[in-house]
This record gives sequence, C-alpha cells and structure tokens, in this order.
Amino acid sequence: MNAKTNLAVQAEQKSKSRLPIVRRIVRFDYSDIDTPVFYSDNPVISALWVGLSATFPLGEAEFIKSVKNYEDQVTDPKLKEEVADFAAQEAHHSLQHKKMNKQFDELGFNTASIEDIMKEKLSERIEKWSDKKRLMRTVSAEHVTATFAHYALKQSHVLDDAPESLRNALLWHAIEEIEHKSVAFDVYQTCEGDMGKLKRHYAFFCFLEFPFQMALITRFLLKQHDTKVTWSHRWGMVKHLFGKSGMVSSVFSIYLMFLRRGFHPWQHDDSALIDEWKTKLSPYFQNV
Repeated sequence: MNAKTNLAVQAEQKSKSRLPIVRRIVRFDYSDIDTPVFYSDNPVISALWVGLSATFPLGEAEFIKSVKNYEDQVTDPKLKEEVADFAAQEAHHSLQHKKMNKQFDELGFNTASIEDIMKEKLSERIEKWSDKKRLMRTVSAEHVTATFAHYALKQSHVLDDAPESLRNALLWHAIEEIEHKSVAFDVYQTCEGDMGKLKRHYAFFCFLEFPFQMALITRFLLKQHDTKVTWSHRWGMVKHLFGKSGMVSSVFSIYLMFLRRGFHPWQHDDSALIDEWKTKLSPYFQNV
C-alpha cells in the first residue's frame, strides 16, 4: 500500500466499537479448583481449559505490545482511548490467569513450563516478524477469543460443571473480550489496511496453527498426571468441541465471518448478550 492510499485509509477508518470498554478490577478466589479433573469428571476437557489459561498471560502481553506499536499512528481520539482501555483490560486478564495458573500448578500441572516454551518461541518469532505481522496475529487471535467469549456467554450452561470461580472468571473475561473485540482490527485497518493478507493470516492461525497448538498443550498436560484417559473421556471432548452446543460447532459461522468481504467484528453484534452477564457478575466488579 503506498503512502497516499495509507493516508486515505487513516482518514476514513475510525473506531467502530459499539460498547464502552470498561476498566474493571475483579477478585476471584480460585481455591475451589481443588482437583486436577475439575470439569465434568473429564480429564481431557479439564486439561484443555488449563492449557487455554496457560497461554493467556504471555499472549495478552503480546497483544498489548503489538497494538501499542501503532499507538503513535492512531489519530482518531476515540480509537486512541480504546487502545489504552484495551491494554488495561488485557493486563488485568493476564494477572487473573496468572493467579488461576498458580492454582493449577498446585494441583500438579506445570503451566510455567508451557509459558517458558511459548516465551522462547515468541522471542524467536518477534526477531523475524514485522510490526504488521505481529498485529495480524493479534487481530486473528482476538477474533478467535471473541468467538470463544460469545460461546461462553451464549452457551453458559456448558460451564455449569466447572468450579464457580473458574466459571465466573471465564464469563468476566468473555464480557471484556467482546467489549474490546474490534480495537486491534480497527488499528490494523487504520494503519495497514491490507485486508487480503490479514484474512490469509487469520485462516492459517484459526484453522491450523491454533488448534494444533492447543492439541499439543492438552496432550502435554495430560501426561503430567496418572489419570487414566478412556475412550469415553475422548468422546466427551469431541462432543465438547463439535456437539450440539460445541465450542467449535455452535459458533463456527462466526469464525468464518472474518473471511467475508468488508468484514468488521461488530457486524456480529452481541452487545445485548453481555449486558445480561454484566448485571449477573456485577458483585465481582469494581470499575476503575
């Protein structure tokens, strides 16, 4: 994209968020996560959730850095403010998942080793990647995370078997992921504008890299315990992902939306969905 075209994009594309991005402090006591098999008596699903939590602290930090690399190029005051609020929310997500991961480690999981491996791999990539590629990765991951968030809030019954603190923390995290789901996208569209390349990067990340990564992490975590994994457990995991209320199957169309021509995250408006949960979880919130 030449300089003239890029300036036109900057002039035309501004924040399109439909919700305020609220800075909150939350306090959860994760001591009720007191057994390695904490989700529906299924060690495989439990390990998946541990694995997701293990990736968040480092992942959230990289999201913040990749967006802030463009902070000086953002001229729209509203989007500039949203970048700051996005960073504040992500930083608190990282803090809460560090606390959660500490509890998982007390149960015999080794989330620290996962973070160490991720840190090494990410450092190698950052040395080679441009700021644009780092931001594309963040935009892609943010859409995947926002889709998970929609799933957790829309199909909240799937968390009924989880410990209360884990359930509430995931739902709070989901609310905020939806609030800021377009920030990284708007920054990319404003400052880079190469949507074809972004969509190719997203397709690789969403449908290949991320699922493969989580499969490896889940397998690694399962090896840390002597819990016998049966075919029933594996089938339970398949249903958890691809069943009627599956984490993948029930929201697959939202994953695909990203590839549409002219896509923007708020074309899928789930603001009403989070209003309900903000009320239910308000006892745990302290706005900053």
